[in-house]
Amino acid sequence: MRQAIGRFTVLFSVLFTVMAMSTVQSYAVEARPVPVTASDKYALRSVSNGLYVSTEVNTGGARQAMLRARAAAPTHRDLGSWEKFTLHTGDKGWTTTLRSEANGNYVTTERNYTGSHENLLRARGTSVGEWEKLQLEKQPDNTYAIKAWTNNGYKYVTAEVQDAGSDNGLLRARADAVGSWQKFELVFLGEENASDEGGRPAPASPAPAADFRVMSWNVCANNNSGCRNHRVEGPSLGAQVTARMGNQASEYRAVFLQELCESHAKEIEKALEVITGTGWDVRFAPIKYTVDGSSVKAAKSCDRAGSAASGWKDRGAYGVALALPDSNVWYTSYDLPSPQNRTIGSAWVRMEQRTALCAVLPAQALQFCTSHFSAGITQDDPVPGTKRKEQAAKLQEIVHSYTPAGYRTVYGGDFNVVPPDSASEDEPKDVLTAAYAADTECDEGRWSARPRDGRATKPLDNRNIKIDYLFAPSSATVESCDVPATTGPSDHYPIKGRFRF
Repeated sequence: MRQAIGRFTVLFSVLFTVMAMSTVQSYAVEARPVPVTASDKYALRSVSNGLYVSTEVNTGGARQAMLRARAAAPTHRDLGSWEKFTLHTGDKGWTTTLRSEANGNYVTTERNYTGSHENLLRARGTSVGEWEKLQLEKQPDNTYAIKAWTNNGYKYVTAEVQDAGSDNGLLRARADAVGSWQKFELVFLGEENASDEGGRPAPASPAPAADFRVMSWNVCANNNSGCRNHRVEGPSLGAQVTARMGNQASEYRAVFLQELCESHAKEIEKALEVITGTGWDVRFAPIKYTVDGSSVKAAKSCDRAGSAASGWKDRGAYGVALALPDSNVWYTSYDLPSPQNRTIGSAWVRMEQRTALCAVLPAQALQFCTSHFSAGITQDDPVPGTKRKEQAAKLQEIVHSYTPAGYRTVYGGDFNVVPPDSASEDEPKDVLTAAYAADTECDEGRWSARPRDGRATKPLDNRNIKIDYLFAPSSATVESCDVPATTGPSDHYPIKGRFRF
């Protein structure tokens, strides 16, 4: 958003269990040297003294940003940024990493310290390595023990409540067994962020006429080394997105993006503002994994930019984004039903937990939602695509049942399924049947023999298929629908639609 606009907050997406299907607030991405996390907030409270863990950002020297169980608060809503953390994972949930909201840094175990500070926990990491990885162990009383890898193997994190002065309650990994000093309550803080500006505002009434454009593009900017965007940084991706919008950039009211990183959001926002001359917000929601030994989820980390020779650059979490004019005032993310971790053959396979992201422009009575469904591979959601069917049903519920009367919703993204009338041999073909029955897809009606079909958006080695979509209410008129002939550095063609109400 423009520098003159003072709404600098960051998205926090759902870390509830899949069954809860709860919503939380999404925030605009703030510019910081290390991107602010895109996950929900958590607090740690030590069982040993009943106090919350703080990041001591004002402490200097080798103890700067150390973690201490020392903060008292009437309720968790009274906590400040020093007591708030987010969960991330770079290994599909086998381990997790804490990131402090106080300074945006990852918590590190200081393995080379000695004496009473040996294996001290400090929020000073700018990327995730072995020193930043932690394991969670849920205890019978629903508290958690936290294990860190040290020079002497795994050790449990301890709150040193017997230490004096400014070391009282410091956290360090040094125990071989779990007692009260090694137990922590993992307090979920997401509910406090249900909305920073109240609930979903009422749309303008009567709803004004609208003629606008929307684009959806899977930019393939994370872990697919076959894409030229694999380790791309924000400025380059921002230039690609705006180039795809072309001379009509000022006519766009939303851009749906999949497979991008948290650090891309601010740069895309800047690029949109330059090309349109107006303010934009880019909202981001992560795809997650359930953390081993727990019932919580952590945001999937993007592959880092750069190289070993030039130095690695953290790009934050991986997920989906929604870009809108900064007149949007309500935005939220939803957990979608996703495949659960399971054994396939002889291997334990951890499954991505998918999300949907929505925002509204109340002055135009418009809502926009995007998602990236599970992949149809053996390790995710193979035929018959049970979870993709559930994800499509949940998205229909979000679009039609959760939305107050008066709003018109345009939704889309990479749904990882072909249309009902696709000529491709790919299955399943019935995932989006309800969507086509209720709404109008940008490219449908192109062929009379296959009305619920459209041009391919995903080139494969031996065929091209349509798996990217833009849907609008059946009352909308599709003035145009365009699928450019080149993917660019991605492995998907974008889809661009112009809609009139």
